[in-house]
Amino acid sequence: MVRHGTVALAALVVGLLALSEGRASLHHPDDPMAIPVSEKGAPEALSFEEFGRRRLVLLNASNPKWPLDNSDPRDPAKKIRTDRGTVKDRIDKRSALRGRSELDSVALAVDLLRFGQPAEATGALRDQRRGFLPNITHAHIEAAQGNWDRAFQFLDIANEERPPKEVPGLKPQELAWQLKLNTGPLLKLVRLRMNEARGAKPAPENELPDAIFPVNFADTVDGALVPGERAKLPPDALATVQQLVLWFPHDPRLYWLLGELYAAKGEFAAARKIMDECVGTFTYSNRKVLMQHREAVTKAADAKGAAPEDPLFAQPDSAPPPPAPALPFSMGAVWIYFGVVGVIALFAAVRALMKLKSKLN
Repeated sequence: MVRHGTVALAALVVGLLALSEGRASLHHPDDPMAIPVSEKGAPEALSFEEFGRRRLVLLNASNPKWPLDNSDPRDPAKKIRTDRGTVKDRIDKRSALRGRSELDSVALAVDLLRFGQPAEATGALRDQRRGFLPNITHAHIEAAQGNWDRAFQFLDIANEERPPKEVPGLKPQELAWQLKLNTGPLLKLVRLRMNEARGAKPAPENELPDAIFPVNFADTVDGALVPGERAKLPPDALATVQQLVLWFPHDPRLYWLLGELYAAKGEFAAARKIMDECVGTFTYSNRKVLMQHREAVTKAADAKGAAPEDPLFAQPDSAPPPPAPALPFSMGAVWIYFGVVGVIALFAAVRALMKLKSKLN
């Protein structure tokens, strides 16, 4: 993983979040991947480590090269199910159900999407065309494939549907907060991407993070957003973008936006790691602003003593590598080694003398 950072910002329109009650977004009853919300209704951003762990679970599940099972490091004869294997088990279980309920069909579609099979996810909802949950899930399936017009259409339909009063796996306050996201940041994201797909997209080198927030990304000093721009960020900006990234874990531009938010908070080590991944894994090195911010964030992180060699995140499924086999070692082996070396050296010396003698004669 590359080890360099960047700078900048990101901000969210508070008015957008308060415009309407909205609707809850992508949901799985067994694994909602929801940002926690306090009893008072305030979203609480995950720690950087916990956010990274959850995102890695999603990345592992969608990776076709990821195994379904790993050996148990404590007992190699045993197998433990990986993140991808766990999702596969849920897919198999719900695929076998006859007369699936709406919630089961939605859960199956979400798992298929997380498994990297969007076409199959759409098929799982072929008998579910009405209602909020199926339509919001359709919106996410289309968005994940870059079909922003269709994503906007399904999101619009979902926002016209009556939202559920409760959703399994979500606390009431979590549901209430998610109800604000669909008609706020998520709707703005989809609309921005849709307009760009219709011909307004900038050249890659001039691309900026998604303008979900009314902030000037270039207005930074020493890796941090200037105070005037930083003040435009709402209190839940970080939690909001964390949730969006967990809904779209493969989206580098949205992930870049999260890095800008960490930089705006002065958390330069986190910002650097995210921007490093954007440049290294997602090959975003041709974005001029990203590269400039990454350099500034790297300097700021180094000045704070952040260790660049630290791994980005510990992979949930990774097992520790087996110890290297012990090499046999004894003094007898040492003497044998040097004896062999001595014989070879003596043989070479005798041969050189014989050649020299033949030349003199």
